[in-house]
Amino acid sequence: MNKKILSREALLFNLNYFFSFAPQVCAVVKADAYGHGIKDVVEILQDKPSYYGVANVDEAEKIVDVCPNARVIILDRVSDFSLAQKYYLTAVSLADVRKAIRLNVSQRCFIKICSGMNRFGINCKDEKKMATLKELIAGHEFAGISGHFSSPTNCRVSKREYLDFLQARQFLDKNFLVNFGGSGAKNFPCDILRVGIGLYGYGDKNLKKVMRLNSQILQIRSLEKGEKAGYDGKFKAKRRTTLAIVGVGYGDGFDRNSSKKIKVKIDAKVFNAVGIMCMDCCFVDVTGGNVKVGNEVEMFDDAVAMAKWSKRSTYEILTNFSLFRGKTIKS
Repeated sequence: MNKKILSREALLFNLNYFFSFAPQVCAVVKADAYGHGIKDVVEILQDKPSYYGVANVDEAEKIVDVCPNARVIILDRVSDFSLAQKYYLTAVSLADVRKAIRLNVSQRCFIKICSGMNRFGINCKDEKKMATLKELIAGHEFAGISGHFSSPTNCRVSKREYLDFLQARQFLDKNFLVNFGGSGAKNFPCDILRVGIGLYGYGDKNLKKVMRLNSQILQIRSLEKGEKAGYDGKFKAKRRTTLAIVGVGYGDGFDRNSSKKIKVKIDAKVFNAVGIMCMDCCFVDVTGGNVKVGNEVEMFDDAVAMAKWSKRSTYEILTNFSLFRGKTIKS
């Protein structure tokens, strides 16, 4: 049986770690909680985060199904501002700000200020738009202003964007709560710290990895030298070889093109995957190992290591595991 194993201790440790940097923490659980499972993560955290952050209303509904009293911020733009009766929204344009004021829901909206990401938000360098924004919000209360770093690994760029963001807040002449996110945001003072991948154990050496993925051996096959295995016979035995057929494949979120670089653990011993991964199984060379059908196989415990040899980002690695088939265990 395939298992997605989430560590309660690690997840709560990471959340508390970020609370040491800001008075309020928004736990970002978009993209199925970065592949960890949105409902499972919320079941562990419950109402401990100050807010949850999501990309859309479908994700927001999954949170309140588990934790009805949770405060949820929809981080991307929505067209239906009546949702502000239930969730916090993000106004990403002057038109959104006008709509929030017209519908009398401004107190449930964060105004997105763009200081470099150029994804969503009102450009803080556009003097005309900022002047219009200042005029619009006079006499109206909003939940705060939000921003996001564009270059989390570049401290110089992040500092410039942060200072531009604060300058925009000063220009607006409002004592807005600062709601900031992006890797590295913990290093810059804010009122609400939005935490994404860090919540799951990445981006800081002090954090703990939350997720492991396990499968099991479905069959064991013996190949003579020269025999082939898998589609197009991509694996060819160079010696007498024992292969374990393990019950996960690219249908579970693994990278088919990089499958032969995967290293797995069986009883704490490391073995190499070989050949081309199938949709629902893969081949592992267990020659010389004392293994049998039914043995548990640890397929994944660190997205950083997998990202290095697959040439994909840690974010891609994790979010793909929302496809993982099997039982989720919260240990």
